Amino acid sequence: MTLYSENAQTEGETSSSVLLEMMYGYQKSQAIFVATKLGIADILSNGSKTADELAEATGVDSRSIYHLMRMLVSVGVFSAENNNKFQLNNLGKHLLTGTSDSLRGTVMAMGDELYQAWGNLLHGIKTGQTAFESTFKMSLYSYLKQNYEASVNFNEWMKETTREWLLPVLEVYDFSEVKTLVDVGGGIGTLTAVILKANPKMQAILFDREDVVVGADKVLEVAGVADRCQIVGGSFFDSVPSGGDLYLLSRVLLNWDDTHAITILKNCYQAMTAKDRLIIVDFMLPQGKMSPFIGMGSLTLFLLGGNFMRTEDEFYNLLSSAGFKVTNTIETKGPVSAIEAQPA
Repeated sequence: MTLYSENAQTEGETSSSVLLEMMYGYQKSQAIFVATKLGIADILSNGSKTADELAEATGVDSRSIYHLMRMLVSVGVFSAENNNKFQLNNLGKHLLTGTSDSLRGTVMAMGDELYQAWGNLLHGIKTGQTAFESTFKMSLYSYLKQNYEASVNFNEWMKETTREWLLPVLEVYDFSEVKTLVDVGGGIGTLTAVILKANPKMQAILFDREDVVVGADKVLEVAGVADRCQIVGGSFFDSVPSGGDLYLLSRVLLNWDDTHAITILKNCYQAMTAKDRLIIVDFMLPQGKMSPFIGMGSLTLFLLGGNFMRTEDEFYNLLSSAGFKVTNTIETKGPVSAIEAQPA
């Protein structure tokens, strides 16, 4: 069933059943989260298991996990033999740890802290305040600094969404003339590694907070590009490393209000020469009809940091305020777009 289309109602369905299916969505996501937290997919990768075997392996109640697994079988996440032995299937394989198409980090981040923040959506809508801070009594980034597991899951979420959402940018943007890329706010280097691997003559500078880039060495080494990437820790509110001819801001500005975003852009401007280019890779809120994905994503930004997705014009205004002129806007096959700019 297609839940979020205007044409969602099919033969045999009523509008009420469609709405109820939407409302039940959080129950499915929480069941998937619990199974992922317990490592069920990893256990089943060694062969089918009964509920008793799963309970013994995870240290939980056998009767409860039986009903959890039956429910997840009913929605297609796992398979079963005679409702007795549970098996891993193609959908459940995305919950495995460490595979190239794993979505485990996304499930863990969305099913835990983000799920709790969405529970305070009403408070956020009423007050305009950040639901995450209302829930956890601190900002998202303060929370991640203090909670190692949450930080790991968040980084894995960003890594997985880089693979799913940002790689289409590589298909439409020409990096061939770039000598040195500066990835500003580049996290643990997932996108930097992919770009370097696709462009063997390129050098890069990966720049983010020191507590973030500490995890970048492994990512770059696994990709075989560590020798071409300098890792620099610091705050982009203070300065940005010089020496690049292309500066990348990928899903960075969406985390900050206009004042902070302009500060980041101005620091990029200060690090650049007149010939250098800046590329912003980000979600852009359409003026008219939008997809549910973009709508939910914009509300997620609000819940986490009090911001919403920007329109293309709003990005142009930010760039102009920081001294840039837009040279190109690039649409991709994915949910993100790219804006190229140069110092005016």
